[in-house]
Amino acid sequence: MSNSTNLLFIDPLLLAFRQGLVRQDIQKSALLASARAASDAMTYMTALNNFGVSRGSRLFNFLGEFMASPAYYRNKYPKALGIRMEGEEPETFLISQQTFFLIDPVLTDRQQTLFAENYWWFVNNHKFTYTDKLKGQCVGVYQNEPKDNVSTLSRFEGYLQRLVNNSSQRVRERYEDFPTDIVIALLRRTFL
Repeated sequence: MSNSTNLLFIDPLLLAFRQGLVRQDIQKSALLASARAASDAMTYMTALNNFGVSRGSRLFNFLGEFMASPAYYRNKYPKALGIRMEGEEPETFLISQQTFFLIDPVLTDRQQTLFAENYWWFVNNHKFTYTDKLKGQCVGVYQNEPKDNVSTLSRFEGYLQRLVNNSSQRVRERYEDFPTDIVIALLRRTFL
């Protein structure tokens, strides 16, 4: 797993968000930038400070505590981090509210809207038919393909990548700062 999707550095963001320590998009952006820049706990804490999370703040102290004992926090808050209990079957990506619960902390308000639009379009296209407001009744494009989480997430990753690399500049601009790699890493850990 590359540094950009190393969940060691994403988990503190998820937990800090759940505990009300991350309230602004600028804080989310700083934590994601730090996660991408880090190769170990020390560089992560340094990156946090460099990206604007001030030393001595409650957020900085919490993140430091997490990095000092990540196993403790993962065991204490598995559901908040999208970690299944041993022997527990993964939920189905296509019908799970956990998708939005898990992804919210790593997206800005604008990105959350984009993700919701894409997720529901993708889910609808796995149904036999769905109602499109412009076209009326439509046939799901994936209706005859396997719907297991592995193949579904692979298709969803490809779908997001096509949006990020779209030939239309207008579409590309909407997704240029979308954290596709981190979103996919979280989805894969939760649903595979």
